[in-house]
Amino acid sequence: MSILLRLVLAWLALAWSGSAAAADSEVLLEFREDAVLAELRLPLRDLAAAFGRPLPASPLPVRGRLHAELARYLGAHIVPVTDDGRRWWVELADMRVAVDAEPRILVAHALLVPPAGASARRFVLDYDAIARELPGHATRLAVRSDWHGGVLASGPATIALLDAPRGRVAVDRADGGAWRGWLAACRLGLRHAADAGRYLLLLLVLALPAAMRSPVLLARIGAAFALGQTLALLAGAPGWFRVPAGTLDALAAGALVLAAAHAVRPLFGGRETWYATGCGLLYGLAAAGTVGALDLDGWQLAAAILAFAAGCALGQAAMLGGVLYVAVAAGTYMRSPLIRRR
Repeated sequence: MSILLRLVLAWLALAWSGSAAAADSEVLLEFREDAVLAELRLPLRDLAAAFGRPLPASPLPVRGRLHAELARYLGAHIVPVTDDGRRWWVELADMRVAVDAEPRILVAHALLVPPAGASARRFVLDYDAIARELPGHATRLAVRSDWHGGVLASGPATIALLDAPRGRVAVDRADGGAWRGWLAACRLGLRHAADAGRYLLLLLVLALPAAMRSPVLLARIGAAFALGQTLALLAGAPGWFRVPAGTLDALAAGALVLAAAHAVRPLFGGRETWYATGCGLLYGLAAAGTVGALDLDGWQLAAAILAFAAGCALGQAAMLGGVLYVAVAAGTYMRSPLIRRR
């Protein structure tokens, strides 16, 4: 057998194994104060084989008799219990087929509620959907959202890989606190501010002439930008107010052109802080989708918004501090005796 043929066969084997691994299931957990939400992502072909009948690949929500039959099937394969053996209440909610994924998958949501007096952060999960009928089918169990554990929807954390019939795993999220979620959201805001692109450039163009004039003006511009982005996040992250991304990009580009023109020749002298507030509003509306995608609610969403805004403000303050340092250094250099002699 030639070396080329061996390489081709090896590549085909790797490609097949990669596609097989991608076809396995996922169970993503979201921890709430008194319950756990679970999103099940099941490959439609394997589910149909385990279910014993063909399943429609339509993107419409699953309803009626088929929903009831699938709910019974999945409910029999999802058994959370407390440490002392008391069963949780499991309710299957909406189901739909995700047609944008290949292979196509069924996305189902389940609500897991502990018995009275039991913690919603500690349980034993028996899960063997598809794996009971198709041994070898693997399911990735991960935490997608846990505010007290510092896990946000932007980075799910894998708990276990269930790859045997009647898979059982102990889930213990007892350790943690609200401060972990706050820090995670703050770090997310810091990273977002560093990748803000044109919005960071917009703030920089506003900051450079202000730093040459007065450190106080620079601080006022930074505070006004932070205020604007916080107000926009408070309105946009819960979905109360949204602006299309294309409109925001056009407004940000126009604001950048005006800020650059103002740096050359003042256009709104004395009103820089108001302009910075408006620019902050644009950035906050652009970033609102990132916070909204964390899928939090209530006080956790409010805390995430404020922590995210604080992280953004920290990143922007670091940049403004660098601008001030450069401005002071440039001013000192220009006032040096050597430059004056020239």
